[in-house]
Amino acid sequence: MNCHSAFELDCNPIIPECGFKCPKCIQEIETTLTNMEGVSKVYMEGGAEEGKLIVEHDPSIAPVEQLIETFKKLPSFYEGFFVPTLIAS
Repeated sequence: MNCHSAFELDCNPIIPECGFKCPKCIQEIETTLTNMEGVSKVYMEGGAEEGKLIVEHDPSIAPVEQLIETFKKLPSFYEGFFVPTLIAS
């Protein structure tokens, strides 16, 4: 059973010039998550301006905790610079 989880990824305090609008970051997030077992879709809601990322996933295979740990390791070129917050699941 798939659910939709919304995340806010805050990187502004650490990478202020990015503001989560960097196509390189967004592409890496989408690629990394869609390659995870249990994740079927990743997309930005309201565009990069809002910074709200929606992950469609099977929580029995890819639980929210696993998604949060994955976010914390991204982007690879600034590993650990995203601070993920679950907005809604």
